[in-house]
Amino acid sequence: MPPLTATYEQAARWVRSDTGPERWNPVYRRLLDPPPTAPGADPPDTAALALLRRQLTAPALLTLALTDQGSTRRLRAALLPAIAGIETSTDDAPAVWETVGLDELPARLQELLRDAGIAPAAPHLTITAPGSALRLDETQLEQVRTALARGTTPEKAVGALTDPDPRLHDALTARGPRLSLSLTLHDPDGTVTERPVTFSRLWVRGDEHWYRLDADGAAGGTIHPVGAGDVLGTALPVLERGVRFAAARTSAETDR
Repeated sequence: MPPLTATYEQAARWVRSDTGPERWNPVYRRLLDPPPTAPGADPPDTAALALLRRQLTAPALLTLALTDQGSTRRLRAALLPAIAGIETSTDDAPAVWETVGLDELPARLQELLRDAGIAPAAPHLTITAPGSALRLDETQLEQVRTALARGTTPEKAVGALTDPDPRLHDALTARGPRLSLSLTLHDPDGTVTERPVTFSRLWVRGDEHWYRLDADGAAGGTIHPVGAGDVLGTALPVLERGVRFAAARTSAETDR
């Protein structure tokens, strides 16, 4: 079927006529909180409704978002063992919903990466060690927090530090494109996992490098200079994990 254009609210009104928010992926529950209560006017045909239902109730939802020059583009992929539902949107414009083969998804991800200035390259996950991470020490972190609380811009707050690592300064004041990747797994029946699980990662483009920001439990997280292939090198294993989860949930539903 051809792609369908609809706002999130329209999609929610149509889908909730037979599938309530308690079964939606947590990403869509947050987007549509509170969920609309009235049914949608002019409902789509059966195939389009099935597409929207698969997307909103996806057991595994992969999200890649690009923010650049004040605008954000998003691709959300509802992962199933053989196909993927894709929802793409830019800022507050209505989303475009469609179905693609699972083997087409890496190319669709690369389209968004090209728009971030990442030329097609072999996926390469940068292996990092704790000792190679860039991070503010406790004194620097407190200085930055105090400056930000006074209303100082992040760039000025970091610039006021004494002898910061140039790469750390570059990362923390980066004004280039930002890419975020997340995978949200959920199983409303509790057969595979009792509660939703989310993995997320962020990259920023500084003047000198791309940097990967990892939330590792340390204050402020850790930052690693990485190559451009690190984004896709991360996305493909995450995509595989999501497909395995969706397959396990499908198998559990079949066995019930």
